[in-house]
Amino acid sequence: MMNWANVEDFGVQLQRYRKRAQLSQKTLADLSTVSVRAVRNLELGRVAAPRRETVRLLADALALTTDERLSFELSAGGEVDEVLFEALGLPISVLARPLVGRGRELDSLTRQLLDDQQRITVLSGFPGVGKTHLAAAAAGAVEATGSAAVLWVRLQEDFDRGPLQAAIADLLVGEGAGVSRLARQIGDRASLLVLDGNDHGLVRRETVWTLIRECPRLSVLETARVPHGVSDHHRFLVSPLATRRAEPPQVPPAHAPALDFLLRRLADLRPGFQAGEGELRKLAEICARLDGLPSALESAASWATVISTDELLTMAREEPEALASHPAMRTDPVAAAQDVLAQQTPVIQDLALRLAGRSEGWTVDQVVRRSGLPRAQAALALQSLLHAGLIAEVPSKPGGPVRFTLLNLVRAATRGRSPLAPRLALRAS
Repeated sequence: MMNWANVEDFGVQLQRYRKRAQLSQKTLADLSTVSVRAVRNLELGRVAAPRRETVRLLADALALTTDERLSFELSAGGEVDEVLFEALGLPISVLARPLVGRGRELDSLTRQLLDDQQRITVLSGFPGVGKTHLAAAAAGAVEATGSAAVLWVRLQEDFDRGPLQAAIADLLVGEGAGVSRLARQIGDRASLLVLDGNDHGLVRRETVWTLIRECPRLSVLETARVPHGVSDHHRFLVSPLATRRAEPPQVPPAHAPALDFLLRRLADLRPGFQAGEGELRKLAEICARLDGLPSALESAASWATVISTDELLTMAREEPEALASHPAMRTDPVAAAQDVLAQQTPVIQDLALRLAGRSEGWTVDQVVRRSGLPRAQAALALQSLLHAGLIAEVPSKPGGPVRFTLLNLVRAATRGRSPLAPRLALRAS
């Protein structure tokens, strides 16, 4: 894996790429218009600082890829800002999918990212809620305005990253002069750095603030399961898609965003798929039991290629965690929920366990009575559960009390666990 702070020597790379292309030193010299002597001296490491034009000519003659060119130029000590921005562009695979049911969130997030005073924004929410998709759409909207160039860094080790992605991720996760070197490459260029998947705070908050301090026109957008080390005005919660649609009586009925999402995926996977009124009701219940989570709905659509809607509904009622696990992928929503819950304090974990049996929802006052926590501490605990995506607001009548409920998949993750006594939980925190 390439490391920014210790890139392979320029001469070693030059020789390796030349031999890969099956070129002699003389042939490479002819193709690049660089002298044979210069090629030989560069490969032997006799040139401390190769000229930028020489490096460019050699890279062109060797037909290097974007990642290879960046490594090549880095090893020569050159300025690579243009190559860097080209190599770390927006993820096309994510942008290729339509963003369903997120119009308001997209508008709000885009406005926030265009605000010069908002230098860092953290998208948080349950695994599979669509943080990466929303981040890509918003970053694309910002880039389309011409107000900033986008640098997209994927931090997940299990993601299919190229050597450059891995190198920048290693740099940001580690410590040392590499961060300042990246800051110099960004400079005063108007930029949006997206840190996708900073789920366990791998990129420390100090590193992010260092980049912001050294790059006066840089903003940072981060996706994470839990918003680590930022105040409320830097947080942007991504909630599950709504499973019910509240419409005034005079407005024609429409599908809830979650059902619209599921129907689109079913149409993609089953050409010619049509659902009658009865089947729509079943699919709507499936959406509700899967908490309106896009990744869970994707899994349900995949299951629908091999089982009937009635079988889907039975799975949603009896084992939603199985239905939310994509049959063709290694996804474990229960393990993801347990991971997020484990990042909470003992008090918050205990509260989640106490509320797991109340599917009808609860208000802050009910939480206070049930948990024995002071009102302010109960409210803070609910805020933490909300920003981690473990609970969701229950739709209520206008003017009615605000109610919350644990996600069904989180409830499945708490089975078999008993809450601590209130005083033990407080002491453990």
